[in-house]
Amino acid sequence: MGKKIWVIEDSPEKQVSATRTSQTNISTFQQKNTEQRNPSLAYSLSIIIWGCGQFYNKQWRSGTLFFLFMIMFYAFMGIAVMNWESIASVFESVYVNRSEAFIILSIFYLLGLLVWHYNAWQAYFRSININQKAPKGLKGTLLPGVCSLLMPGWGQLLNGQTKKGLFFVLFFLTGLVTLPFIVVTLLVWPTLDASRSRIIIEWIFSISVILSPFLLFIWIVNIFDAIIVSMDNTKKESLRIKIKYATKRFRYHIQVYGWKNALLALIKRSTLAILLLICCGISYHYVPKKFYMQQLQNIEKQMSEKDMTVIPTIIKKLSNNVILDK
Repeated sequence: MGKKIWVIEDSPEKQVSATRTSQTNISTFQQKNTEQRNPSLAYSLSIIIWGCGQFYNKQWRSGTLFFLFMIMFYAFMGIAVMNWESIASVFESVYVNRSEAFIILSIFYLLGLLVWHYNAWQAYFRSININQKAPKGLKGTLLPGVCSLLMPGWGQLLNGQTKKGLFFVLFFLTGLVTLPFIVVTLLVWPTLDASRSRIIIEWIFSISVILSPFLLFIWIVNIFDAIIVSMDNTKKESLRIKIKYATKRFRYHIQVYGWKNALLALIKRSTLAILLLICCGISYHYVPKKFYMQQLQNIEKQMSEKDMTVIPTIIKKLSNNVILDK
C-alpha cells in the first residue's frame, strides 16, 4: 500500500508577508548602493581641505592619507620659507649648494600641487561613478563666477563642465608654479651660488615672466565663462546644439523686431570685444614705441645688476630688431 504524505504549506498571508519583506530588503539595499553624491561638492571640499571630498564619498582611508599629506606639505613648506638660511646650511653640509637646494624645494612644491589637485579630481570622479551619470551643474547663480575668481576651473566644474574645468585648472596649476617662482626667485637670488643650477633657475624664471600676462588673460576669460554659462543653461550644450540655438534665436529676433533691430542687438553683444580692439589700436598708434623700449631697458638694467643674463639678452635682441626696423 502506498504511504500517504502530508505537505504542510504556509498560509497565503505568511507568503505575502515574506514576499513584501524580501522586496523591502532588496529596495533598501539598492537605495544604499545608489545613494547620490554631488561631484561639485566633493571637489570643493577636497580643494579647501585635502581628503574632505573622500570623507564625503565615504573613502575613509584615502581621505585620511590626503589629509595627513596636506599637514606634512604645509608644515614643510612653512619651515622652508621661514628658515631658508637654516635649510640651506643643512643642504650644504651634505655637499648640496644653495641653487640645487632651491631646485629640490621647487620640485617638492610642484609635487605637492599635483597631489592637491589629484585628491580633488579623485573625489570628483568618484562621485560621478557613484551616481553613474554626468553632473548637471548649478543654474542661475553667481557662485561659479566667484569660485573661478578664486581658482580657475572651479566654476566650470560647478557648472558641470568637466573637460573645460580641467582645461582651466591646468592653467591655474601653471600659474601657481610660475607666479610664486618669480617672487621667491627674486628674494633668494642674491644668496644663490653661481653654478649650472642657477642658470636653470634663471631660465625657469624667464619663462615664468613671459607666461605671466597670458595666464592673467586666461584667468579673466575663465571668470566670464563661468558666469555666462551659469546664467544661460544652453551654453553647457555641445557646439552643434549651441549653433542651432543661436540660429533659432536670431531668426526669432528677425521675425519679431526686423532685420535692423536684430543686427543692432547682435552688435550690442559684441560691444566689449569691439571696444577692446579699438583700445588696442589706439594704444598701438598713439603710444610711441620708445615708451615700451624704455621700460624694457629699465628691466634689462635691473636684471643685469642682479647678474641675470637670459632676460637682458632677450631684451637686447628685441631692441636691435626695433632699431633695424626703423
